[in-house]
Amino acid sequence: MLLAAFGAVFGMLALNQLPWLYNPLFRKRNFRRVTADRFAVVIEATDPLFDIQRTTDLLQELGATSVEEVED
Repeated sequence: MLLAAFGAVFGMLALNQLPWLYNPLFRKRNFRRVTADRFAVVIEATDPLFDIQRTTDLLQELGATSVEEVED
């Protein structure tokens, strides 16, 4: 039972690619205040139906203060 529990935990970490210690967002100036008094919404562009202009417009309509495109 113990080995099954360890296998489940380590399998979940491996499949979710955790821990993820680096993200390109960490280099952005606006991202530094996220944990202090703000939050961030990250939308990845891997979907073939993704449109940067429509997404930017939607976020600004909803009141976003900063919308940035970050390249890997």
